[in-house]
Amino acid sequence: MSDENWPDDIQPTPLMEQATSLISDLDENPSPENFTALKAWYEASVDHRRTFASAMFSSVMEESTRRRIEETLGREFEVMPNLPGAGADETRATATSPRAQPWGPRRSPMGARPSVGGRRRRLVLIGVVAAASAAVLVLAVGLTSVSLFSPIATPANAQTFETGHAQIRSFSLSDGSAMTLDADTRVEVTIDRKHRQALLRQGRARFIVKPDSRPFTIEAANGKVLSGQGTVDVQVDKARQADVRLRAGSASLQVEGRDAKPLVVDQPIVFSAASARPTPVVAPPDDTRDWPSGWVEYRTIALGALVTQANRYAKTPIILDDPSLASLQASGRFKLTDTENFAKRIAEPFGLRVSRRGDGIHLSR
Repeated sequence: MSDENWPDDIQPTPLMEQATSLISDLDENPSPENFTALKAWYEASVDHRRTFASAMFSSVMEESTRRRIEETLGREFEVMPNLPGAGADETRATATSPRAQPWGPRRSPMGARPSVGGRRRRLVLIGVVAAASAAVLVLAVGLTSVSLFSPIATPANAQTFETGHAQIRSFSLSDGSAMTLDADTRVEVTIDRKHRQALLRQGRARFIVKPDSRPFTIEAANGKVLSGQGTVDVQVDKARQADVRLRAGSASLQVEGRDAKPLVVDQPIVFSAASARPTPVVAPPDDTRDWPSGWVEYRTIALGALVTQANRYAKTPIILDDPSLASLQASGRFKLTDTENFAKRIAEPFGLRVSRRGDGIHLSR
């Protein structure tokens, strides 16, 4: 527990203590090592991310530090209105400040004068206490609020949605929109009074955006898709290349801060950090409108690439015994989520033998 005295018997959770300690360390010594420690702590779990959003909402810090924290974590954090300013004790730390300890606050020896970091951490805690007191006041007049020490639904909280291997799942969002995630996908969604935002970390997602006064923003790679109402597919591959396809309604795409341009229904657009300008795909090699149900249609695709796609959904992997089989060209409509039938169907036109072994389903000449 922290050495700080909390008024009115308000006590933070261990995670809140760790979050406030990280913030004070960063404000006192914004070194690359401390930002690396912050990122590792923040990404450790959903509870870590929620608690940190609560701490950022109510923390006193240098504006430059807040901006660097947001850049490091790839998101913005809301700030409590009328947050108390820094007091006379807030003194810039010297270059000899100790390295951050991400897994909990440091303790000072009994009777020792508080260090610069301790005074700075005290300012952070004062802000958190003020926010907690404001939450109590809101409850007193009969409005809905949430304790900052129960890290749930703070104003800028991001909720993480994930799927594992061989999973396709659909979710209902709090604004009435819907979202379907392909296998091995991770999305962070923030919906509050001012914003509707989704950050696609990896994989593929379909967003069915409900009309609202708040535009829905989907971040992927170095671009943003903005939609007031519509259905949009967004994909990010391992090379950080993004693929955006508007399925219905309207949406626009903004890449690296340039002017947003409207998307055309079923016209794929690809972009990446390496190639900043979005590029329309004139003749898409695949039709992925039905991917949420497992179906995809290819005009032409190498057998090796097709099997790789199918193995995203396979509990028992498909294995090509002869490497030369990977270059064979296939076309047609396939249900990739039905591994057994897919293997049989793809084997027929090439005269391949299908055999099940301990390590998977083998295709051989």
